Amino acid sequence: MPNWEGIEDTATMLPRIWLTRAKDGDVWKPLRKIDCKALNESRGEEILIDGGRSTADPKNGTIRFNFVDRPATKLMAATWFTKEEKKNQKEFTLQPLPELDSWQVELLYQNAMSASSSLGEGLEDILKEEIVLESEPMYKVCVIKNGGLLCMKKRPRKSSFLGIGEVQYSLQRGYGQYTIEGEDDENALGDLTHAVFVIHGIGETMWSKEDSSVLSTNQELDQLRMTVNRKKVVAWREECKKCEKQKQPFPPPPNRIEFLPIEWYDKVRSPTHSLVTSLTAVTLSSIPALRSIANDVVFDVLMYLTPEYCESILQVVTTQIIELYSTFQRINPSFIARGGKFSLVGHSLGSVILWDVLSILKDKEEKNIPKGNKNDPIMIDVPASPTRVHSLATLEKEAATMGNQAYAKGTENDSKHGTWGPCMRKKMLQTIPFTPDMTVFLGSPIGLFLSLRGAHPVFDEMRAIAEAERASLIPCDNEEAAAPPRVFDVSPIICSPFSLPTGALYNIFHPSDPVAYRIEPMLLPEGVDRDEFPAPLFLSPDGKSVRLHVKARQVGDQLFKQFGSLSSLFDKSVENAAAAAAAADAEAARKKAKAGGSNGKEKTPERPNFSGCIKDRECSFRLGGRSTRVDFQLQPGVIDNEYLSAVTAHSSYFSNEDIVDFIIFNTRSYDEKCVSTSVD
Repeated sequence: MPNWEGIEDTATMLPRIWLTRAKDGDVWKPLRKIDCKALNESRGEEILIDGGRSTADPKNGTIRFNFVDRPATKLMAATWFTKEEKKNQKEFTLQPLPELDSWQVELLYQNAMSASSSLGEGLEDILKEEIVLESEPMYKVCVIKNGGLLCMKKRPRKSSFLGIGEVQYSLQRGYGQYTIEGEDDENALGDLTHAVFVIHGIGETMWSKEDSSVLSTNQELDQLRMTVNRKKVVAWREECKKCEKQKQPFPPPPNRIEFLPIEWYDKVRSPTHSLVTSLTAVTLSSIPALRSIANDVVFDVLMYLTPEYCESILQVVTTQIIELYSTFQRINPSFIARGGKFSLVGHSLGSVILWDVLSILKDKEEKNIPKGNKNDPIMIDVPASPTRVHSLATLEKEAATMGNQAYAKGTENDSKHGTWGPCMRKKMLQTIPFTPDMTVFLGSPIGLFLSLRGAHPVFDEMRAIAEAERASLIPCDNEEAAAPPRVFDVSPIICSPFSLPTGALYNIFHPSDPVAYRIEPMLLPEGVDRDEFPAPLFLSPDGKSVRLHVKARQVGDQLFKQFGSLSSLFDKSVENAAAAAAAADAEAARKKAKAGGSNGKEKTPERPNFSGCIKDRECSFRLGGRSTRVDFQLQPGVIDNEYLSAVTAHSSYFSNEDIVDFIIFNTRSYDEKCVSTSVD
């Protein structure tokens, strides 16, 4: 039997390899092995591939994407391939032969194998045979013998004189061994039990361009999915090894998480839109690279600050979540029955959009919910007011205006104190169809937007109403009555009871991110000093595993603060004395004004003083369900320059190891939590 060159698959029944490419001229790339096997068994019917993210249509030769808005790609199957060598002749690409041509070439190959066998008649006639390719009539295929090697060659039908300058190609049987990144890890995982919708931020118009060096959100989520899968599988295999040594049953494979991008930039930034046309017309032609940053990145924020485009973006995002929610359940019909959950993630401006989406959902859910009463009191899990209010009469009007605070000033739902929600021309009726299990803000400017909207007084007003409602439940008829029972907590409410409809909420930021802002100070009284704000927690999967160098830095900062306060004690003695005298004068003036308040003149209500109210107290924020803290900062590196880190801080969240571990930990299935508990 002679030896063959270019035979990568020696199987008698050669399996078809399915390949895809986005457009003509691109390199054909094979699908995952599990998808190729499924297509070979499908008998031409449509099937789900790539973990349900795509649908393959063999009859029409296309692949449709189920969760992203991309053009369909081309699909074809092949068993024989043309090896097209590159200029350096060390690398080559494989171009698949169409199935009819592959079938003819395979028949010629089988005849050559039969002719060269012990009972064959020899290769003399086979070497004279030629096949004209149906897809390329100007080329023919024949068997070539070079020394002791046989190979299949594709060459022009009309040969030049003595074959000088003739271009011929080698053919290859089978694609050969290949691996698709992430396939083995995803195949090793268990059921899909968590889906995460991700809303992108500013600049997606620029990042989505083909010549952009920055990954688009779709590309980042593909990388994030593979990283999450790899970490899950590695940890699971380590647990299996431990169980094998201890002769215990293996734990079930970890659950699978799906990340679904929500894209809004291309829906409101159509090239034919009048706004984009006007913007292009007024843009100067100089320094195009810098002006592209202004038009494609900064302009997104300016658009969202206008009622018209704020409303358009929210409509697009909400509609897309609803559609993907329906599509996802159609593709995974048993997802909810298996206890599957949905979560939301917003990056940059996407976190502001996400906040507003939840604000609208909150407004809808609470529209017809009655307030608490003595038989069904409002549950407030935070301490209560320094003053005991025995009647709600003074706050009834203010409480009546709290119904539609999710909408901005100047609308039919106007609020004199500001708003926490979006700026829109009219009330939005459409809402997302679920309450998220977890909401995560990454590199979020929500604190900035809440400040611009005047939300701080609104949150303070909610605190006052909560105090009044709770105080009305305390059995106290007059000022001289006995103290209320111990079951009532009359300590002041520190954190606003404002909450959003979500199971948990986390505002995660890099300390050097110039776009990120805190949220917790907005939920504290306006009179609280900045030095009294609770420091943001360091992000860790379980809230405990802070790195050693971070702990050392915390201890150093605490010691420096203590010794610094002692060293400045004597230097500030004169200032403290002056401050005490000023406070005494202010107290005397207040008493005098109170004594003269009966002269018939209207008094200005005294503003509560919350200075020092947080000292030695643990703040518990109920902004998002089971999470009691909101602000979390990423742990710094051992050597970390904040100015150098600021360059990449805002664009590196999806590749940050701490965030990946945090997502894995907080999206575990019930079985995984049970296994983790038993191991602990």
